[in-house]
Amino acid sequence: MTSWSRRPTGRSVVGGLVWLLPALAWCWALAGTGVSNDHILRYTAYFAGCVVLPGVLLLRAFAPGRRSLPEDIGLGIVVGLSFELPGWALFTALGLQEWLVAWPAAVLVVFAAVPRLRRCWRQQDAPQLPLAWSFTLALLLAMSLLLYYGTAVDAAQVPLDGGNFYQDMLWHLSIVHELGRSVPPQIPQVAGETMQYHWFADAHLAAATEITGIDPRFVLFRLWLAPIIVGLVLGVAALARQVSGVWWTAPLAVALTTIVQRIAVWAYAGGSGGSPIVFPSPSQSFGTTISVGAAALVIGVLYRDAPRRSWLIAMLVICASAGSKPTAVPLLLGGTGLAALFLLLRNRRIPWPTVALGVALVGVLVASMLTVAGSTAGTPLRLFGVFRSFPGYAVLTGDTGVPMPGGWIIAGLRDPDGQTVAWVAAFLVSLVVSRIAVVVSLLGLVQRRTRTDPALWWLAGTLIAATLGFLLIDHPGLGQYYFLGGSLPFAAVAAAAVVCGAVRGRRPVERRVVVAGGLVAGAVVAVVIREFGNVEARPVDPADITRSVTQPMLWIAGALAVGLLGWLVLRTTRPRVRGLGLALLLCVLVGLTLPSRPWSQWEGAVRMLSKESRQVPGKPMFSTDEIRAALWLEHTAGPDDVVVSNTACLPGSRRPACDARGYLVSGVGGRRTLMEGWAYTQQSLANQGKENVPANLLPSPWPDRVELSRQALTAPTPELLRTLRRDHGVRWVFADQRAGEVDERALDRLTDRRYTQGQVVVYELKP
Repeated sequence: MTSWSRRPTGRSVVGGLVWLLPALAWCWALAGTGVSNDHILRYTAYFAGCVVLPGVLLLRAFAPGRRSLPEDIGLGIVVGLSFELPGWALFTALGLQEWLVAWPAAVLVVFAAVPRLRRCWRQQDAPQLPLAWSFTLALLLAMSLLLYYGTAVDAAQVPLDGGNFYQDMLWHLSIVHELGRSVPPQIPQVAGETMQYHWFADAHLAAATEITGIDPRFVLFRLWLAPIIVGLVLGVAALARQVSGVWWTAPLAVALTTIVQRIAVWAYAGGSGGSPIVFPSPSQSFGTTISVGAAALVIGVLYRDAPRRSWLIAMLVICASAGSKPTAVPLLLGGTGLAALFLLLRNRRIPWPTVALGVALVGVLVASMLTVAGSTAGTPLRLFGVFRSFPGYAVLTGDTGVPMPGGWIIAGLRDPDGQTVAWVAAFLVSLVVSRIAVVVSLLGLVQRRTRTDPALWWLAGTLIAATLGFLLIDHPGLGQYYFLGGSLPFAAVAAAAVVCGAVRGRRPVERRVVVAGGLVAGAVVAVVIREFGNVEARPVDPADITRSVTQPMLWIAGALAVGLLGWLVLRTTRPRVRGLGLALLLCVLVGLTLPSRPWSQWEGAVRMLSKESRQVPGKPMFSTDEIRAALWLEHTAGPDDVVVSNTACLPGSRRPACDARGYLVSGVGGRRTLMEGWAYTQQSLANQGKENVPANLLPSPWPDRVELSRQALTAPTPELLRTLRRDHGVRWVFADQRAGEVDERALDRLTDRRYTQGQVVVYELKP
């Protein structure tokens, strides 16, 4: 008899009610950032009916397992998001975007009509998990929603009036608009050129916009992140319990993934190691969630006896992860490779299923690099490129130049002195310590109870691959940090499983004392070192910079030495506790990360969600006139119309150099342009470092388009305008006098003035 048919007990009712806590947090977080009740209801209905429900049904049909309903929902979100992508591509390519809802509806109809599939509507053989599992996960999910929405999301103003907007978000907004009208997409800033970027996350946002009818600005700046957080939290919980087989590893892994994230010892920013959720980077957040689901499906079919048909869903999710973030598949490939090596050495025979997966991953990686894994141009293999982001690097090395092609190590470390070598060594150690979950995961491989599990070797392989990518790849925008953020869920799951393995077989009281006591002890040590063991580094003083790294590590070494001495005394006087030394050490190390977020950050998040809406700043990046003109253009121009404008440069950067990250027309206005901000195109990134200039300040790779745009705004002629319309499909001129010179008289004579607002005039070319 299935758990669905059992009569609900008081315990199960309470276990269900605790999930109202994250539901209330969801509503409060969205409402607190200015989302209307209508938008909350519509987006929730879309995600539940078009993503979660089809995903859960497909998961149960192709990859059944003993999972609770929240775990089914977590992995179902991943499957649903992956399944949505081919439907979006098909309907958009056919020009039937308004009928996209038929894609998930077809799944529901099939599963309702086919008798053999109707059982997937019910839970089969669900595990009986304790109330503590439900309560802790619900609490952590609510905390995660409030944390991210009360900080990053609330700080991003929706571009409906003038204000300051992070340029990357406007760039993503332009991609969302573009993906609502073309497959494969064009570069919105360079009409007619095919986009080379990992745009699957933006395709999901475009699909959500089409189905819900909600303004894409609200989808991007407010709505999309909440269900992605839910998918990540529940996916990590499902993966943790799948690997360890113990319920309490799930909340521990979730806490390490979304709440903690880095060690709490250092007072400076150098100890941070990336985040799995990055609001201004939909590709990172979406890709990390998809990768966690891919890991759960792969481990299930390889090492947890899932049925072979699970490969169909697993490969679908892997392909979705490949187009979401270029860092995703290398992590999966690293895990598969290390697991295959372990099985080969242990069993003395080739593990063909794991090898076959590795071959498939290589094929997916190559295909994605040739099609959708863009933004990798100008990214060489170069050792320690990430060191440029660490405090004190420029002072110690004198390297202040832009990364340039060539060399196997960054310029500042090619001929180091003794002090620089000491600083590099100290920072490498600090990097290891800051990634404490990785340390715990790898230490666990020496345990007899855990080192025989290929799933743990698989997770360890992802962490090794992430560390190598972080240290060996020199991305011009420090994109190597995404390796660390993408691998953090795997480190958290592995660390929780290792701690579980260290105390397995002990009495319940001993387990609780070691785990709880070790975590608390580590947290106390971290707080003490943070308060008393740090030196405030002065950027001009190399000695203080080095001391700011080394001094906290000396405190850690001292604390561990004292703990070791105490342990030796205890195991001599209390022989019964022998064998728990490694377990206690692992728990203390994990505990060092727990107080990484101060209480003031939580108070700030709650306060931000409770306050009234903010006002437009006195000197905004974009004026209200500019924003409203762009919005008028979106609602008036055709979806395939091309606009010529003078808004390619970031406001305030036009002299002495143009920062080519201006996305007013293509982002806010949602229309293709002849030439707008070119900084993030592959063609521009490939020139990174040329003449010691970063990509965003380089001249356009399309100088002819720049010149045509300049002439159209400052010296238009009938021949020029006819050429623009005939050769490039230009129909509109967006003239922003705040952005540069505009010849209004000539444009009034040669075109039709359609809109005027302050310093912005929009013209339509005559037929």
